[in-house]
Amino acid sequence: MSCSHSVVLLNNALKIAVMKNGDLSLIQLCLDKEKRDITESVIAIYQNELNLLSDVVNLLVKRAVFHKQISSVDELTKLTTEIASYCADEFKKT
Repeated sequence: MSCSHSVVLLNNALKIAVMKNGDLSLIQLCLDKEKRDITESVIAIYQNELNLLSDVVNLLVKRAVFHKQISSVDELTKLTTEIASYCADEFKKT
């Protein structure tokens, strides 16, 4: 993405890009099965890390439940903590 100077890939499903103006872009990655190419779709632009993190956790938890990667409250708690911790560490780097 040419408008960004820092990019974080999350679970091969989402990408966060820090744009030149400091805004944060949340991007969904999808596989085009016909073209065998990855397409990117901007979900939203954020000015606030907390709002971005809330949406990232929500989307990745929904994805994990759908793919039956988590099935208990303990697994949900662990996944949420891991995602939040990873994102917080990445935010500190930017």
